[in-house]
Amino acid sequence: MAANALPAIAVIMPVYNRARIVRRAIDSVLAQDFGDFELIVADDGSTDDTCDVVAAIKDPRVTLLRAERNQGSNAARNRGIQAARAPLIAFLDSDDVYLPNKLGFVVRLFGNRPDLDVLLDSFIKEFPAGSGRKATKRQNPNIDTTPEFVSALFNRRLWKATSAISIRRETANRAGLFDETLKRRQDFDFLIRASAVGNCAATEEVTWVKTWTPGAISDDLGTFVGATIELCRRHPQYFANPEFRPGLARDVTRHFVRLLAARRFADIRRDAQLLRHQFSTAGLMRLMGEGSREMFLRKLSGKRIKRAHRASALQNI
Repeated sequence: MAANALPAIAVIMPVYNRARIVRRAIDSVLAQDFGDFELIVADDGSTDDTCDVVAAIKDPRVTLLRAERNQGSNAARNRGIQAARAPLIAFLDSDDVYLPNKLGFVVRLFGNRPDLDVLLDSFIKEFPAGSGRKATKRQNPNIDTTPEFVSALFNRRLWKATSAISIRRETANRAGLFDETLKRRQDFDFLIRASAVGNCAATEEVTWVKTWTPGAISDDLGTFVGATIELCRRHPQYFANPEFRPGLARDVTRHFVRLLAARRFADIRRDAQLLRHQFSTAGLMRLMGEGSREMFLRKLSGKRIKRAHRASALQNI
């Protein structure tokens, strides 16, 4: 890359008190089979040695942005986007890693698709050693049109972790960047707004690895309802549109099933009251009814797929 040339893609990595693991994520970017990138590490006011670890890396493609105080990962991502020079943006959370093909695949796909503004790729989800859980592939369907993307997004048929998102910088700005007031489901909110201003696609190509850690925000049952209500206030079509509502219904129903399994009866009463206030009693009952049906049909479909796989295996013996 010439001294004054713009990099092809920017990787934005928000980080907060990750001195122990941040080098692993950075090294996965430096090991890419495509080298024309800038990596912007947006520190969010770390109080450990995170900034020292990053500053010790002498690769000129790595830039450290320091914040004097903690403002949240969304604010850190936004500072990274605003500092980026590249026309394409990719994201990487500090506990995730890229596979070597990530950036080359993204740049080539956007180069072949000048009409494309937003891409959601696929990943492998790993669990800590000793957890008893095996790594699983989170593979998105191949989607080429924005209407299909939006339908799959609302109906929860897309794996949409932030590290899966690549977007043109101008589209991210038109979408309004990440909402810094949201603490959960910010990727969902960002993609809804991005799909309103750009052409979106999804791919089954696996390009990175997500590491699950205990206490992850997405596993916190106590914050689910508040975040979901806030999302519906911002995007009322999630409940109002019958095409989109099944995804919401399934999420809400599954939430109560998990609370019941954990015997958190006080939380059930509290969350039911919050949802009734947002959607009305009839609206909540509709969600629970639709959600129960969706979960039953998914379970039935899963059993049929397993039977088909077993039958196919027997035929090949």
